Amino acid sequence: MMLKTKRTIAPDDPRVPGARHFAERLRNTVANTPRDLPVDGLDRIPGADVSDTVTCFVNVHGDFVDLSLQSDWWYTVGPSGVAAAVLDALAFAQEKSSIAMAILGHYGHRAEERSENPFTFLQAAEAPHYSDPESEIAAAYDKVRRTASIVDVADRMSRRRDTAEHRVVTGPRGLFRLTMAGFDLQHADVDENALSAADAGLLAEDARAALVRATRENDPRYWFAREVVG
Repeated sequence: MMLKTKRTIAPDDPRVPGARHFAERLRNTVANTPRDLPVDGLDRIPGADVSDTVTCFVNVHGDFVDLSLQSDWWYTVGPSGVAAAVLDALAFAQEKSSIAMAILGHYGHRAEERSENPFTFLQAAEAPHYSDPESEIAAAYDKVRRTASIVDVADRMSRRRDTAEHRVVTGPRGLFRLTMAGFDLQHADVDENALSAADAGLLAEDARAALVRATRENDPRYWFAREVVG
């Protein structure tokens, strides 16, 4: 699910011409693609930060997919600016995904569904027929238990979404950290003392893992655990 970023793309942003070019090319592609066929190239929409050091990739829904970090990052944004560059790149990629969705809608195309509908597990299966009262009572009790569990998890998810309390999501090496409030990205930082100019690959891996984890925590499937919905 899409992480909510603070978008601050100004009209005089140097990336705006590139975004317009993206929109023009996509408009031509969509206009010449039959409505019953998918539009290519919308599963990895790139967006770079203003220094062109970090590139984030999102799908047409704005969900984080991947990122890359230039090897000269130490000299362009440096350890003090690289975390902000990641969020800047993600925000710009999401801006382009919003443009893509608008173009699809204008030409009557529907965006491809996410790889899995996050709410499919809530769809009730056809109830089996029981020939004995004990089995019917047990099935009814299980249905009540499942409903109560779903309501409880939905309530916890809602409280997490609406909270203003900050929490930190880190990569496995602790090099990259995201500060979240509910499902909103508030801030990002890195462990500057643990980084060197040669750590582009390690930092990119850590940032990628942190963003994947934050995205997962924004997904109902993460909250409705298997043992809850059975």
